[in-house]
Amino acid sequence: MSEEFQLFMKRNGILHTTGAPRHPATNGLAERYVATFKAGMKKLDGEDLNVEDKVSHFLLRYRTTPNSATGESPADLHLKRHMRSRLDFLRPNIAMRVRRRQYQQKEEHDSRATERQFDVDDPVYLRNTAGDKPKWIPGVVTQQTGPVSYRVQGETTDQVYRRHGDQLRPRYPQEVSDPEPLGATQSADQESNLAGPVSTAPAPQPFTLDQPEPPDPETVTLRRSERAARRPSRYRD
Repeated sequence: MSEEFQLFMKRNGILHTTGAPRHPATNGLAERYVATFKAGMKKLDGEDLNVEDKVSHFLLRYRTTPNSATGESPADLHLKRHMRSRLDFLRPNIAMRVRRRQYQQKEEHDSRATERQFDVDDPVYLRNTAGDKPKWIPGVVTQQTGPVSYRVQGETTDQVYRRHGDQLRPRYPQEVSDPEPLGATQSADQESNLAGPVSTAPAPQPFTLDQPEPPDPETVTLRRSERAARRPSRYRD
């Protein structure tokens, strides 16, 4: 309550609110902090540390613990970032898990994705976005404007198109094989016609004396009932 202290409060813009004398419960937050500090120092009695190290350990744990009212720790509110501690090793690292999953998805996509890299002067087919036929127009790559963007000069038109790599397909020269000589084909057809129709039935086997005779069919003996037949009583008279 001194004049010097009141001047310090006024210069620094601090609102000094006083309470009733000899009633510490009026300043409950300060009393709560004193109780928390005493409990923390008692928990550090079992460790071989001096007083300064104990205070440092307590302040580190207190400032990195989220507050029940704000939901944030004092260090996060002061530094505007999370202050890492040993407790973070027990928490799952969401950022690392997301990054690892993204790398895995990229590898799976690249294993099945088609090649979309083209060089200048490569013959390609470009997608006709005008909706007219044909859907694919032959062209030649003239410039690469981005990682997967190209300028393509149409061969059938004088227009220069800008296409994405997904709208381009590589164009390979067609390989034409030499046809079979016509004379050889006609001679083969004539020979097949002269030979007549080809039978697919199996050829009969020649009979030789060494072949065994076919066995006789088994004789079937009819089996009759040996029970004595009795006339019904109504027919006996």
